Amino acid sequence: MIRCAPRVSDDCYRDVIQHPVKTYLARSGNGLLDLIYPPMCLVCGDRTETGTLCERCVASFLPIPEPCCRVCGRPREGENCGTCARFAEETGKSFAFDGACASAVYAGALRHAVHLLKYREKERLGPPLGAFLTNRLVVDGLLPDPKSVEVLVAVPMHPSRERWRGYNQARLLAEPVAELLAVPLLPNGTVVRTRKTTQQVGLTDRARRSNVTPDAFAVPDPSAVSGKRILLVDDVFTTGATASACADVLKRAGASYVQVASLAAGG
Repeated sequence: MIRCAPRVSDDCYRDVIQHPVKTYLARSGNGLLDLIYPPMCLVCGDRTETGTLCERCVASFLPIPEPCCRVCGRPREGENCGTCARFAEETGKSFAFDGACASAVYAGALRHAVHLLKYREKERLGPPLGAFLTNRLVVDGLLPDPKSVEVLVAVPMHPSRERWRGYNQARLLAEPVAELLAVPLLPNGTVVRTRKTTQQVGLTDRARRSNVTPDAFAVPDPSAVSGKRILLVDDVFTTGATASACADVLKRAGASYVQVASLAAGG
């Protein structure tokens, strides 16, 4: 049985997630050790009150420029969305998810933080970055209706790649989101990668779209997601190919609604 905290009431909802980054940073303190070795921000190297991510780096994260597409969450010009149009032109179909949003632009300090999280084994950055994502989703209103979310799913990695890395960065981001929204994060194995795709980093947009297809994912037990309104969490939204492929199998397994929430967008 999946257990989660009680749903947050209307009166205290904003208070609970008003300062999630500070909350998660505070948990990483090491007491007396911090007095001997002052904590340093993992991203910029400056001293911080805690040793994970400083407020200056967080303040430098840039919101996605408006206006944004109501489907993919990427910037658009007028009524036209280039991201949606390119995906449809090259795949012959629309995105499988119902909506998508990202907390900030994949650039600067955030890009460096994601790189450290994914490729430099700085998994301690997962909780504060996930808390930042939650703050943007709820306090800043990126998520249309946070209280309608029933379960969270983290975009899975291929098992061999996760074993090599030691963790799934999308799941590290999703854990504080689930805790602060007080909804269950479905366990590993709810959605699985059935095919080891080429890593997306360094690929052209066209190659990214052709690299990830719906057959790259599967839902072994459809009853886990059937009829559910799902928040699908990932680290970076670039072309939307990965998110759409994952949403596609969730929808075919019976999910009633899939909203994508990414830490960053761009690349």
